[in-house]
Amino acid sequence: MRTTFLRRAGIAALLVLAGAAAFGATPARAASSPVGFVILPFENTSEAAALDWLQNGLAFHTGEHLKACGAAVVEEEDRAVFLEGNGIPSGASLTLASALELGRKMRARSTGLRPDRLVLGRFSVQEGDVTVQIRVIDLEQERARPWQQRQGRLIDLLAVHAGLMEGLGHDAGVRGCGGEETDPSPPILAFETYTRAMAESEPKKRLSLLKRALQEFPGYPQASYQASVLLARAERWDEAAQTLQSMTKEPIPYSTEAHLLAASVALQRQDAATAASQARLALQRTPSARGHALLGRAQAAQGDLPGARKELERAQAIDPSETEVEDLKRILDGGTPSGGRTQ
Repeated sequence: MRTTFLRRAGIAALLVLAGAAAFGATPARAASSPVGFVILPFENTSEAAALDWLQNGLAFHTGEHLKACGAAVVEEEDRAVFLEGNGIPSGASLTLASALELGRKMRARSTGLRPDRLVLGRFSVQEGDVTVQIRVIDLEQERARPWQQRQGRLIDLLAVHAGLMEGLGHDAGVRGCGGEETDPSPPILAFETYTRAMAESEPKKRLSLLKRALQEFPGYPQASYQASVLLARAERWDEAAQTLQSMTKEPIPYSTEAHLLAASVALQRQDAATAASQARLALQRTPSARGHALLGRAQAAQGDLPGARKELERAQAIDPSETEVEDLKRILDGGTPSGGRTQ
């Protein structure tokens, strides 16, 4: 955005997954199928109520790291509904037997992501020092890895957490999962506000918290992206564009989605050139029907109908049911697009 996001491509994310290095490959898994995770809220063993926000905050951030490695993660709302339905409070201490039983139930359900791995976490804070522990359970083989632990100052929480991620990736059978953090990483206050926002289901409240996080850490990439999603849904196109442009770094693990969103917003603002460049950046990372359709719409707006038809063919080959594909077909048939989607 200021210097990197809108004007040049970032490094393409390495989203290559492998069969578990620690657990062994699963014969039934397709080579391209991502490893699925459910990450339970972390247990607060220090019993400091003021830090309860870290229960969901650390679980959410762990999910962001795993998504950056190409893993699939049960979304927070889905997980919360499932835990509530099984009478398990957020941040509850679970025995290994209880965790395995919970995993069996998740894998047996007929809808939603059925995870291959379950991640347990816990943390404690004493005199300004934080200890974070993580454990991975292979739900298919019903085997648990040992607890991993990192310690540091609470003010350096994100660096402490990042130090666990490479080991977590190894134990979980996900390659290319390093412990990188946004540089500079957000201060803990902004991180708290951001994760509180992502735990908020009401859009207006979530947007308000995201805007506060951006005040506490201007250019916060992930908060900028999430706020832009909400602004686009509300059809506040100029605000969405400005918020996307405020990013100082790529919003890992949402880089591809952010470029697609930027392309969609640009089309709404009748900025075909920006839409085309953003769609191309998204396609450099991950080929998708939506990316090709957005590029085709931008080309059609620029008068390049042959190019738009080629992009339509490419999009249909990937997913003919994509909304943006239908919009591009209407345009090429002389109709008006429906507006597409914003996420």
